[in-house]
Amino acid sequence: MGIRLKLILLLTGLLVPLLGAGGLLNMSITRDTLIEEMHHRGLALLSALAVPSSIALANHEIERLDDYLAQLSKKQKSFNQAQSHDSQPSAGTEGDPVRDLVYLCVVNANGRVLAHTNETAYGTIRSDSFARRAILADKALFNKVSNESGAETLAVSLPVSSGLRWGTLLAEFSLERLNSRMARMQRHTIAITLVLIFLALLGLSIGLSTLVVSPVKALSKMAESLGRGDLSKRVTVRAKDEMGTLANVFNATAKELASYTHDLEQKIRERSAEIVEKNDQLEHANRRLSTANERLEEIATTDGLTGLANKTHWLTRLEFEVLRAKRGNHKLCLLMLDVDHFKNYNDSNGHLAGDRLLSKLAGLLTSNLRAIDIAGRFGGEEFGIALLDTSLRSGVRTADKIRQEVSRADFEAQASQPGGNLTVSIGVAELDQESQNMNDLIEKADTALYQAKNEGRNRVCS
Repeated sequence: MGIRLKLILLLTGLLVPLLGAGGLLNMSITRDTLIEEMHHRGLALLSALAVPSSIALANHEIERLDDYLAQLSKKQKSFNQAQSHDSQPSAGTEGDPVRDLVYLCVVNANGRVLAHTNETAYGTIRSDSFARRAILADKALFNKVSNESGAETLAVSLPVSSGLRWGTLLAEFSLERLNSRMARMQRHTIAITLVLIFLALLGLSIGLSTLVVSPVKALSKMAESLGRGDLSKRVTVRAKDEMGTLANVFNATAKELASYTHDLEQKIRERSAEIVEKNDQLEHANRRLSTANERLEEIATTDGLTGLANKTHWLTRLEFEVLRAKRGNHKLCLLMLDVDHFKNYNDSNGHLAGDRLLSKLAGLLTSNLRAIDIAGRFGGEEFGIALLDTSLRSGVRTADKIRQEVSRADFEAQASQPGGNLTVSIGVAELDQESQNMNDLIEKADTALYQAKNEGRNRVCS
């Protein structure tokens, strides 16, 4: 199979689905547009009826509703009679939604038909899914449905309200005229597509033979010669387009192969030097990344306000120390500390002052603890302190020392606190056989803290 036939088959395979898809897409867009227009026309019709219908329903004048719908029904029948005599629609009536109206009715909140263009439908109950949704909806709805005869229709609804919801307008519009119009458009589109494909293939066949096939054959022979090592072979293509450019490139290739080899070796040496430089840069970047990771770890484990361990990191370390103490039969004491009347301090001095207080308190705690002890911010104004290798008696002494240091410290605006100075309450618990895990130990220390609060604050309980 020659290149000419291959190109024609390829282009045919591209043009047919491309033009076909374009036609189908255009048909789909046109259909959606026409349905959208029909929806707006139908909604305009219902909107025009909504106001007088709401007045009639509010005044319980069902007969007036019947008159409105009877006029629509009469207009609809005149359109149908004109269509049965194959007469053309008069100017201004082509887009009238009444031309495609199947029915229009007014229903109450129970779905009972109060008025209908078909008089025999009066009093019936509308229980179809679209009617149920329309009755419950507080806005206009539309949907494509199939009526009892299986024909596709467009259902439109609009609430009838004037402060109160009086009912719902329901209508269906036939899509028969629209479908007939789309069928005609489809036939025209197919005919135009076939003509375009034929003309395109004819022109492409002539053009390809002159502009592509002959130059490609000449270039193919040139490539075979280069493959055999014959660098004296040249190709002549007079066209000043891509094919001519390609021919010039082929002709220049044989002459430049030797120089390309030399240039390639030089570029390899240059690239090798660049790789060494990039490796040095990468090593430097890795060192910076390592430093950044260390800083990130510090940020992830440290409370930004107090500089102590944050709750997540503190709990992780406490859990490890609890397991280590139980495994090695070591002493471990836990202090739970809470600032007394901290809400009063914040309310009196502002949250920024409260933040400064917590920061200073964290520094005071750190200065009164050993390097092996673990202090962290448990939440709000509550702190947790793990005293490693410490008995309950020693833990109580340490807690009382901290309490006294806090009471003697000079905190900003502490005169606003009850008693005239800032105090803390501390609960102390020791890890023992009753403390089976970290949560049990925290619960014991919290219980002791609550006891200190209940006994008047500014004290240590265990």
